Amino acid sequence: MLTPNFELNQTDDYLIIKIKARFANVNETEVDVNGTQVTFHSSPYYLRLNLPGEVEETDSSSGSYDWDSYVFTFTLNKVNPGEHFPDLNLINKFLAPTKNSRTINPSIEVLNENYHDDDDDSVIDCDFLQNPVSDENINCMKYGFANQTQNGFNNFSDEFFEIIEIKDPDNLNLGKRKSLQIASEISEFSDDHYLADLMTEPDELKDILNFKPFWYDATFTLNDSHTDILKSFGNKEYLLSNDDKKSALLSLVDIMYAYCYCIRTNFGEENSESPWTINKLSSTLSWFRSFETFDETVQSCIRRSLCYPLYRHWDLSILVLSDVRKVFENGCVCLLTCLLDIYKLFNLSEPRYVLNQLYIKDYCIWIQQLKSTHFDTLVKLFDENKVNKGLLQLDLEELEVAAMSVEEDLEILKSELAQNDNSNSLESKLEKLQISSSESSLDSDDDEEESSE
Repeated sequence: MLTPNFELNQTDDYLIIKIKARFANVNETEVDVNGTQVTFHSSPYYLRLNLPGEVEETDSSSGSYDWDSYVFTFTLNKVNPGEHFPDLNLINKFLAPTKNSRTINPSIEVLNENYHDDDDDSVIDCDFLQNPVSDENINCMKYGFANQTQNGFNNFSDEFFEIIEIKDPDNLNLGKRKSLQIASEISEFSDDHYLADLMTEPDELKDILNFKPFWYDATFTLNDSHTDILKSFGNKEYLLSNDDKKSALLSLVDIMYAYCYCIRTNFGEENSESPWTINKLSSTLSWFRSFETFDETVQSCIRRSLCYPLYRHWDLSILVLSDVRKVFENGCVCLLTCLLDIYKLFNLSEPRYVLNQLYIKDYCIWIQQLKSTHFDTLVKLFDENKVNKGLLQLDLEELEVAAMSVEEDLEILKSELAQNDNSNSLESKLEKLQISSSESSLDSDDDEEESSE
């Protein structure tokens, strides 16, 4: 069976379901409405929706099919008129969830059905996201979305290891990955490149800093290509511990930073280098890094932005943090737009499609299940965060002081040379004046001698 494209809209009294099914057998179409569940079947299409509120069929309900657009339209009554059904544009939330062995460990018995619901979410606050994780988690060998994958690289080809910087993830714990990553960045940081962008800014940098990406627009909607991808994902149920949720949220910040940097520096466009840029700048995607605190996440983002891309400028790195903050402030639809763009880019860039399976696909599904308070918490942390250059371990302040000192010495030298040039010019003029005066005196003597004769 095929899952058709569909969209959900509402009025105060009705839920409107539009289903595009070009090859449907209209005469044998069946629709079943049962409280919060609506089932549509028209061979070869099948769709089952779990709605956020109850609907029912009454005499005022209706259904139709447009032969020109191949679209079924069903108008169903809300059981509670005036009730608002939230997030109808996030279609994955309403697809019937599929059980997946990656997200539900068969050795775990769920004793409380609210294990992953409201009680757990209340713990995810600013303090929790700033507290280091336990030693047990640091020694963990896992990776992927929310550290849910282990022993997944036994059958991977060598080609995949060209896009990540960790060569044996199944035998390298999170603590070791962190130390190796930082050591690698410190060794690969280029003093010359950083100082060149600092002292002689690239011509286009001003335009990059002034550019306004799409996340500063007033409204956000998912386009048809986005909804097609979401439909193919289906839905999943995630049983995550608080530490797993923390890891997922902080890594999402890291991935969004890489994406925002890419979009800003390319003036909103995507190019052949975009997959590389996002992959390289995100330590989640290149080192399978799992962060302990929000501050640590931000430091990693900025450090990599000063080590690897074309533009390595402090003001740009800080501005991208503001971009990421804005994306989270906008909420789920904006985040989903960014993630789906990454998904499309990676699918066209082998072997980066594997990163979609490890991270991006699950993020696209999971963030639709989050409450807006999670995003509000991250926005608050962005507002409270103060980035210190010294914490990046790149000796930026010392480099800048040295560069400024050299610049001042050059200015003094230029001034002295200019003064010398002026002095030499004055001496030259005096010499010429003296010569001219001497010649004039000689001419005068000659005239006197001629007159006396």
